[in-house]
Amino acid sequence: MSTVTYLPYKDKIFITVNRDERPSRQESLAPSVKNFPSGKILYPQNAQTGGTWIGIHNNGNAMVMVQGAFAPHMRKDAYRTSRGLVFLEIFDADNPVRKFNETDLNDIEPFTLIVWLKQNGTLWEMRWDEYEKFVTSLPADLPHMWSSASLFDEHMMQRRRKWFDDWRLSQDVITGEGIRWFHEHGGEGFERLNLNVNQGATHTLSITGIEISEDRSVMYYHDLKTGEQTINGWLFADEKAED
Repeated sequence: MSTVTYLPYKDKIFITVNRDERPSRQESLAPSVKNFPSGKILYPQNAQTGGTWIGIHNNGNAMVMVQGAFAPHMRKDAYRTSRGLVFLEIFDADNPVRKFNETDLNDIEPFTLIVWLKQNGTLWEMRWDEYEKFVTSLPADLPHMWSSASLFDEHMMQRRRKWFDDWRLSQDVITGEGIRWFHEHGGEGFERLNLNVNQGATHTLSITGIEISEDRSVMYYHDLKTGEQTINGWLFADEKAED
């Protein structure tokens, strides 16, 4: 949840996330479907906290989390609850943007949420900087990239955005496989800056890609520590038939 790209292409939307954490304390479980009051959510799970950083809902919505808000912050020894659990609380709603505005975030570590809402095809960015909430409507027909403010300064973020633009413009055809390759291999060979991070105690542990089309939403998960790869998702027609 340190690097996120959003890329609309023809009849699909691609959302891809690199999860960068300390390998010693952040074991994760492969994506699985769990039932919530609002419906079913597919997501990988932080084995320690039970939370997550990326998910797709059977109502068609998709959401991802990035560490931090606008700038580095002083991390407390403990918070009221984990950001990953807050993620699920917000995503378990028909309108996660409204839920974000209603949720009490006092004593929660700063984070950024990016949510795509299927019902009206809109893209939203929601930031919590430990003091205030910021909600921005983004153009859903343009590509976007986010890098964690906890790990990268603005200069590094700009370089990474340029890599994304260069890679995107060099492709004759955009595919989910190609975007996930970029998330694993993109950069200039410097492990501190590459999308696949090897930054002292921080490493890219997994790459997760979401592909959304009119009739389905699919999640591709690759655990870089174990090599495990899974594919799962929804056919929206099947989900409506079950309602």
